[in-house]
Amino acid sequence: MLSPRELGLALGVSESSLKRWIDAGKIIATRTDGGHRRIALPEAVRFIRETNAPLAHPEVLDMPEVAVAHERGVRTDRLLPYLERGDAAGARGWLLARYLAGAELSELCDGAVREAMHALGERWLHGEEGVFVEHRGTDVCLQALAYLRGTLAEPPAEPIALGGGPEDDPYLLPSFMASMVVTAAGLRAINLGPDTPVSALQQAFLAHQPRLVWISASTKLAPARAREIAHWIAALPPTTIGVVGGRESDRIAAAHPAVRHVMTMAELATIASGIVS
Repeated sequence: MLSPRELGLALGVSESSLKRWIDAGKIIATRTDGGHRRIALPEAVRFIRETNAPLAHPEVLDMPEVAVAHERGVRTDRLLPYLERGDAAGARGWLLARYLAGAELSELCDGAVREAMHALGERWLHGEEGVFVEHRGTDVCLQALAYLRGTLAEPPAEPIALGGGPEDDPYLLPSFMASMVVTAAGLRAINLGPDTPVSALQQAFLAHQPRLVWISASTKLAPARAREIAHWIAALPPTTIGVVGGRESDRIAAAHPAVRHVMTMAELATIASGIVS
């Protein structure tokens, strides 16, 4: 929670200006027991994004990484150099700076993150050093996205989105990105993560009754498993939208005509936003 003075300092404006914006309804604030205004960090982030307000002192918002991203390394128009170097602070700042400047989460996932992770995956093919760099870069990317996740407003308890990766699919990143995208759209996300059997998905579905179910398939599936997932999605009630995505999702989508197939996080964001609205 930020005081008007703190947010004003971060933006390089006066405390009185912040108070006027709050009183005019441009920034939503709460009141302490003593009557002092307080702004939640996600609300500050929303205001910065919507007004394209520059950050004079990002460290006041506990975001020194925004400044670090512009001071470190080469080719700062891309996320990849930070991941290649294992530069966690730089990667956090690079993503956060672009998000604060107005980029949508789905845009970042479909663009910069996908490009960087594809390039790291190519290095895997060229020896043990490539494997090491890819593993380290993936961890740095996850840290950066988790940091960005912390700036999102917490959605209400309903509606719920539920998802994960198929059994024997070890990839953490795709389902985590899906959970962030649906959270940004206003759904409460429950991410079961990688290697989730259909039986666990069914138990989670019964417990939470989600309006949206996503499956992020990143590794090749046996035909029988793809059919099992497809038929489970097709059997969901009409009040729930089931979607599959990921680079190895074609086999699931082809196994049943009722399965909805998305190729980008932007498509998933559009579906989630439609549920909320």
